[in-house]
Amino acid sequence: MDELRLSFHFWYSGNDGLIADYLNRKCYHMARKFSIRRATAEDIDTLHDLLKQLEESLGAADRVQRTPSDLLRHGFSEFPLFQSLIARQGDNPVGLALFFPEFSSWKGNPGVYVQDLYVAEAARGAGLGRQLMEAVFEVARQWGAAYCKLAVYDDNEPAIRFYRKLGFAESRDESVFLRDGL
Repeated sequence: MDELRLSFHFWYSGNDGLIADYLNRKCYHMARKFSIRRATAEDIDTLHDLLKQLEESLGAADRVQRTPSDLLRHGFSEFPLFQSLIARQGDNPVGLALFFPEFSSWKGNPGVYVQDLYVAEAARGAGLGRQLMEAVFEVARQWGAAYCKLAVYDDNEPAIRFYRKLGFAESRDESVFLRDGL
């Protein structure tokens, strides 16, 4: 089995000793030789390509406006707005998770919002989606996250089943609204 060391970029500088201890310890043992690591600016093209694969699998490629330079500017600047993990099998990128902190004024706690989770068709069924989510949870615990939130397209039954198996439940208390242009 491969050993995975997680090293992540955090949005805050508190608890540096705790974070350093965490980053230096062994975190997971992976089956099927998957490795998961934090994406860096050098991974922009890979990250963009994996996101394009996700969008194509959802039939939404024609709606995407993002460019690699958008990812670079917003995810790898002095104040990054998201973090991402890339999963590989050998040298081949086979999955990603893109996520960021959020805060619930009702819960009084921070959480993590998973914007995108993708596992390439060839790597599905091997537990990689679960491994990516566990890696996200581990990172989010470092900033005190007490919950995870995400959205799934209504017609994406495989994703809905997957998240239910992980313990997620549909929120009947809220609806998603979007306004472009601020």
